[in-house]
Amino acid sequence: MVITSISHDVAEKDVEAGRYTLYLNNGCPFAHRTSIALGLKGLTDSIEVINSHFEFNDDGLWQFNGLDGTDFDKNNGFKTIKELYTLSDPDYGEPARFTVPVLWDKKTKKIVSNESSDIVRIFNTNFNSIAKNKDVNLRPDNLKTKIDEFVDYYQKNLIFKIHDALDPQKYSETFDTVFATIEKLEKHLSENNTKYLFSDEITEADIKIFVVLIRFDAVISPAFRLNWKTTRDYPNIFKYIRRLYQNPTIKPTVNFHYIKGMYFFSRYNGYINKLIPKGPCMDYLNEPIVE
Repeated sequence: MVITSISHDVAEKDVEAGRYTLYLNNGCPFAHRTSIALGLKGLTDSIEVINSHFEFNDDGLWQFNGLDGTDFDKNNGFKTIKELYTLSDPDYGEPARFTVPVLWDKKTKKIVSNESSDIVRIFNTNFNSIAKNKDVNLRPDNLKTKIDEFVDYYQKNLIFKIHDALDPQKYSETFDTVFATIEKLEKHLSENNTKYLFSDEITEADIKIFVVLIRFDAVISPAFRLNWKTTRDYPNIFKYIRRLYQNPTIKPTVNFHYIKGMYFFSRYNGYINKLIPKGPCMDYLNEPIVE
């Protein structure tokens, strides 16, 4: 059995500023979710962030080498993410997957969670007592059902579906499904009278769809040959992406050099030519939003 998921709850007595570290790679859309949630909740002063480099090492592991503005592991001096997993649990071995994000407890030297969805919810609820933005609620009780239904559908038909485009036998069906799903999102936004998916406040559903949409033109379209349209061809999606991107807390989490590095430099999806494209120009994300 391949072990992939680690997730533990955080008791109220264990919520302490400075105790936890978030290991991530902002090229990775799943890690990016947690980075956004960290900022929106106002936890950046309470939880340390260590950003791995976008290039895998020869063993296919995220590494801490300090290059391109990324970080060394200041806590343990580890070179790769695998060392973090094996320190936390010596029995967590091959053929397990050593993924980011990781929420790390420095006191117990254990992984709290490596599931992005769970980490977002831990930040939203368990860590609310040390958050600066306590009133920010990424998962309001009255929207939980809508959020879960939305995420389930879009994870199946877009977020995870895009990877099927690399299979020649599935490419055509995947192409059609992805763009039909994007059209459905455009329709939802066109009929919506709120700034975001379900309200005038950002929820975890917005975070999860944003980290895919912000990557679509720059990496998903060229890397997966999903090139029917760009996000700018959907007026409501285009406005929605810009609204989120221009949020002063979210914008600093978007690093297109890291994003392109992960998809085109790190052997991710089979790209091994060590070339990060200079384009495309993403200046259109800064265009003013006209209501």
